[in-house]
Amino acid sequence: MSGRRLACWFAGSFVLALLLSAPLQLVLPRLSLPAGLSATGVEGSLWRGALRQAQWQGAELGDLRLGLSPLPLLAGRQRLRLRSPHAALALQRGRVRGIDHAHGVLTLPPLSGLALRASLDDARMLFDDDGCRAAGGRVRLEVALPGDALPPLLLAGTPSCEGRSGTLALVSEDTGGPLLLEATLGIDADSSYTLQTLARSDDPAIRAVLLTSGFQDAPGGLSRVDAGRLGR
Repeated sequence: MSGRRLACWFAGSFVLALLLSAPLQLVLPRLSLPAGLSATGVEGSLWRGALRQAQWQGAELGDLRLGLSPLPLLAGRQRLRLRSPHAALALQRGRVRGIDHAHGVLTLPPLSGLALRASLDDARMLFDDDGCRAAGGRVRLEVALPGDALPPLLLAGTPSCEGRSGTLALVSEDTGGPLLLEATLGIDADSSYTLQTLARSDDPAIRAVLLTSGFQDAPGGLSRVDAGRLGR
């Protein structure tokens, strides 16, 4: 082996060793983590690390283990595995982006006084430059109204691709209760989203709670629209 090849081999080995031992705290700002994710402590390496007492926009997640998968990097993708005490999923960024292999129960950030918790069964929604490329699995959403107006409501649906956009249509599992909810989440390839929710109830007390939670009178019931951008 020539001196030049030997030097290149040592340089490559040195860079690889640095990557394998990269502290998670050093590279954490460069990872495509959800906006509003925080923790009281960071431990481990880029490939096998942990966020202690993690929170996501006020939702308690507990200790969150994470690790970057090395092989997708060769194809220009960043695949980050996340596991909390009750849920696991993979975040993808780069040429393919989105969520896949989502399982378990995940507490979501509250939405205008509504407490939300999702049960995920192989849920996935992935995008590329042409738009939505894959979606599926099952999502059940538990919605708790402020106070004791009603027990938590259960909605369910299956993620799907509708043209270039990803869609999750959720409907009430119990159609005989005093409140019916329908929600449609639309996500575009640039991570912008729109959540449209329609509520139907003849109970004045329930309608009053909904009005204080951001709903407005609309044809067929009460509605609210939320929009924003997922991620950073």
